[in-house]
Amino acid sequence: MDDLTAKSSCQIQRIGEVVRLEEHFVLILCNGKMIEVPNAKVDADVRPGDQVSWTGCSWSCIN
Repeated sequence: MDDLTAKSSCQIQRIGEVVRLEEHFVLILCNGKMIEVPNAKVDADVRPGDQVSWTGCSWSCIN
């Protein structure tokens, strides 16, 4: 049976800010935490300072 009192880390929308571009990953500040995201999961045209959101498969620039 499912425990309905268990806490979930799911969020409806994740928004972050690109901090730095590295050779193999992009550093994104999201909810006060720095996360390293593989380049393949981030839009190719992001730059430091860009606001990005998680689409379910990749991080995309917010326009």
